[in-house]
Amino acid sequence: MISRRSLLVALAGSVTLSFPATAQSVWKTYRNARLGTTIEYPADRFIPTPVPENSDGQRFIATDGAEFTVAAINNVFNQNLAGLETSVLRGRALDERIRYRDKGSNWLVVSGTRGDAIFYERHLLSHRGGIINDFEILFPARLKRLYDPIVTRMSRSFRAGVGIDTGPP
Repeated sequence: MISRRSLLVALAGSVTLSFPATAQSVWKTYRNARLGTTIEYPADRFIPTPVPENSDGQRFIATDGAEFTVAAINNVFNQNLAGLETSVLRGRALDERIRYRDKGSNWLVVSGTRGDAIFYERHLLSHRGGIINDFEILFPARLKRLYDPIVTRMSRSFRAGVGIDTGPP
């Protein structure tokens, strides 16, 4: 006969296993001090690489082959959203297939496949068009179920902000 305590322990274990990866991860917020861009990411999955000299962003890698970059740059060519979209779509890799595109008043999203991987990009114009904020993630297609909720949370948390070199967005 199974004791009540054993049953509760077994049920607790099954509930933990049924939660999506987003509930099981330790989430942190990355903030670019120079340009203010922020994003939440699962810190137990991604490890930051060294910060580039210009401090415009950060690249993070995972042991399962996934990686993401979050960055911001000054919009030196004064691109509007249509110009940014043209730049984003130009010069794509030959093995890339865009499967999804969307845009709003100051943002655009492009997603698809690149070889055996899935990519997702979100680009955001901020600071009255003076800053371009970018979030790009690439992960093995075989891990789609795992990464879909992660990418959703990361994308929803991606924001422009106040940095050392910027005023309010």
